[in-house]
Amino acid sequence: MQYFVSKTSPRALLVMFDRGDMMLEGLQEVVKKEKVDTAAITGGIGSFQRVHLHAITSTGLPPTDKYWNFTGPIELGSVQGSVIGGDVHAHISVFDWDTKQTYLGHLEPGSIVAYRAEVSLLVLEGVKTERYNDADGNFRIRQKK
Repeated sequence: MQYFVSKTSPRALLVMFDRGDMMLEGLQEVVKKEKVDTAAITGGIGSFQRVHLHAITSTGLPPTDKYWNFTGPIELGSVQGSVIGGDVHAHISVFDWDTKQTYLGHLEPGSIVAYRAEVSLLVLEGVKTERYNDADGNFRIRQKK
């Protein structure tokens, strides 16, 4: 894995993953090294040889999730998400060539790049944020003072 950081404002990062790299773990490593608190994951493409993801299966609280793990030739069609309080929250859309199924969900640890992948981030400089649950149990984000 390698990455590039823009020299002008706003600060943008382009993370390039190689064969065998783990995507979520790599993104988290770059965010920590670059001291990114808040960012938008603006896009991503590539391929996986192993994917671990989850998606919601109900709309009630607390939410219920289903987890998938699969291997083989998997095309990564998109990555979007955010970095809140230094924590990467990425959603992916992938196509599993073997089953001809498309999956959408939250990227989980252990997802391994097959050949290469690229993910871009746009940093919100000077913005400090955190995730929390409100009194009703809803997921929220707030800016720290």
